[in-house]
Amino acid sequence: MIAGLALALLVAGPAAAEARTVKVTFTDDKGSAVEGLEAAELVVLENGVAREVVRAEVDRRPLTLALILDTSEPVGAAFRLNLVDAVASFLSQLPDGARYTVWATGDRATRVAGPSTDRAEGIRAVRRLFPRGGNTLLDTLVEATKELEPAEGQRSAVVVVTGVDPELSYRDRQKAVDQTRGGADVFMAVQFEVDSRFEDRIRYEYVLDILTRETGGLYERPLSAMAVPGSLGKIGAELKAPYRLTYATLPELKERKLEVTVARPGVKARVWPGSKP
Repeated sequence: MIAGLALALLVAGPAAAEARTVKVTFTDDKGSAVEGLEAAELVVLENGVAREVVRAEVDRRPLTLALILDTSEPVGAAFRLNLVDAVASFLSQLPDGARYTVWATGDRATRVAGPSTDRAEGIRAVRRLFPRGGNTLLDTLVEATKELEPAEGQRSAVVVVTGVDPELSYRDRQKAVDQTRGGADVFMAVQFEVDSRFEDRIRYEYVLDILTRETGGLYERPLSAMAVPGSLGKIGAELKAPYRLTYATLPELKERKLEVTVARPGVKARVWPGSKP
């Protein structure tokens, strides 16, 4: 009966209701992506009102990814101790068919691997890197995003792993945002503390907060590089199997606070705020 009412709302025309689609990630208690969920197991809470999900589908579009890695000298020993294995694990768990590039920010923006679908190529390239120079994160963000060029019918992402260390980019923070905004479907970031200066922290937070917030991406800010593996694991789960949920709602709503509940025990849902479905 409820399914019939939802269907009636959708076919009654825009004056009665409209179909809206949101992007949602489902993870288990270990943080791994959950697949195989059906619409009957899900409910969208919109401003506290239950809306039935009439369609739930995993986004199977191939992923085009740019991974930006802080290889500046201030990262130091943390690069080998904490970052290399975390990045290798992240690359190895990319969705099947994902095409990626890896960029280093130390001294100057440098593409060190890809474009490639061979995950081993990127892992080998990361293991060969060593920290040098200052961080050119803002310049690298722009250059890496420019080269994404996903094919039609694909989804795109930029993932940043950076410390807060001296910034030597030619671009200022506003130019970095202006020249990067809209260049990928989603931006994700892990920003950890090194020997940070206040002005560098403000610069990074300004850019990464805007890009991740506007695209619904995760912005992880652990206190040390030791927590980077866990943060990258979360981002990997977000990219692996996002769902697109379609539900019936009222078009006249001015604000929409969304939450998704799952009937399956142990499964958590995160709605991508502001994301493109």
